[in-house]
Amino acid sequence: MRRYYWVRLYALLLMIIMFTMTMAVSTRSALVIYKESSRQKGIVRSIEHINGASDAIINAVSSVAAAAGQDQYSQLQELVSVEDDSRLSEKDLDGYFRIGYCNKITDSLGTDSAAICEGLNSFIKESDVNDVIVADSGLTSIEQEYDDAGIPTALRIKNVKIRYDDPVTRVREDTFNYNIQFPDAVFHAGNDELFRYCMVAGKGIYITGRTSSIIGDLFAGIHEPDECREAEIIYGETGTYGGINILTTQIGLMTDRVISRGDINVNGSFVVFDANNEKANVFAQDINEISGFSKDAKYTLNGEFHNIREMDEESARIYYDTLALVSNSLAILDPASMYYDSDNDRNYNGKYRKLISGTDVELKSDFTGIVATRANVIIDKDVNFEGIILCGDRIYAMGNNNIVANPSVARTIIASENAEGEYSFRVSDYIGGMKVAGLTDPEHYVIPYK
Repeated sequence: MRRYYWVRLYALLLMIIMFTMTMAVSTRSALVIYKESSRQKGIVRSIEHINGASDAIINAVSSVAAAAGQDQYSQLQELVSVEDDSRLSEKDLDGYFRIGYCNKITDSLGTDSAAICEGLNSFIKESDVNDVIVADSGLTSIEQEYDDAGIPTALRIKNVKIRYDDPVTRVREDTFNYNIQFPDAVFHAGNDELFRYCMVAGKGIYITGRTSSIIGDLFAGIHEPDECREAEIIYGETGTYGGINILTTQIGLMTDRVISRGDINVNGSFVVFDANNEKANVFAQDINEISGFSKDAKYTLNGEFHNIREMDEESARIYYDTLALVSNSLAILDPASMYYDSDNDRNYNGKYRKLISGTDVELKSDFTGIVATRANVIIDKDVNFEGIILCGDRIYAMGNNNIVANPSVARTIIASENAEGEYSFRVSDYIGGMKVAGLTDPEHYVIPYK
């Protein structure tokens, strides 16, 4: 019995010792699990706080960008209203807008790392995000990219180091970059790229008669051989039909851009391609000098010729962008079957004339305004034109014509049509690519990236 008693006592003591050891191990394991759980929760919390701080920066910078865009747009609109409209193109104004937009944002956010970080920290403090700061690494900056003309094409805030400090997770950092988007600013109603042209003809331009002058850009398409007309045979077309054809005349062109999808045929004529601004850029398959029985053919070009069959990348971009512009502009002329001339509209009191037709148009007297037809346009001899002619077929200029592009004329017509309730007939409804003046916000002003 005595031996049994001591065995039981030893067994009891052993059980107590093993239980104690088991409890110690379990407690240690529970503590490890608790610490790991706390660490994981801390990591999640730090990520949430850092992302929350980034969101606060995005929201605040978006507000800064939106205000900068509206302020710059308003200033330029005031300039447009007091300046000579023809001196300020949409392209120029877009450049001024982008420069001013970037400058205003930079002025608001700062120009050096310390100032930018201080400003971004103020945005975080105004939010409900805690234990987070933007740490000044000395590398935070606002960066711009420019095109060849010095116009900003991109704006970024770079190397924004956001730091979260917590007793559990200690310090956690993440670095962000932010792209700032540009709003779409339109200052002139209409389509300024199109309004640079004085003549746009889907199937060719034909010029003859006494000495004429053209100021502005030209576009001439082509047509199939079976569409060739007897009156065009003497112009000298061969192989390609359409393009620009000049017969027994003298003509001076002051232009930035002449685009012919076919040839330019200079038949018994003297032609000068001169620069309207910097230099004349002429796009065509060939320029053919065709001497007649009594008159030689000669042309001079103060600029550059671009053979459309073997263009470099930049020339090809200009050429195909123009094809898209013209195609878009002429696309909705096809359904036009009516004839409207503002000179016959008693209710029309606009400054300039507008004429749209589904059939041929003959200009018998001087015309200032817009002509748009899916058919042909004939400019009688001694008739002058200012504005833009858009036709789906061919333009014939019969001599002693002064033909001038004037974006201000077209803008004025389109702007008056956009005035609510002013006119029941809108020529802009028959020309593709028209825009209404105004400022359009991007979908997101600020886009983050790593």
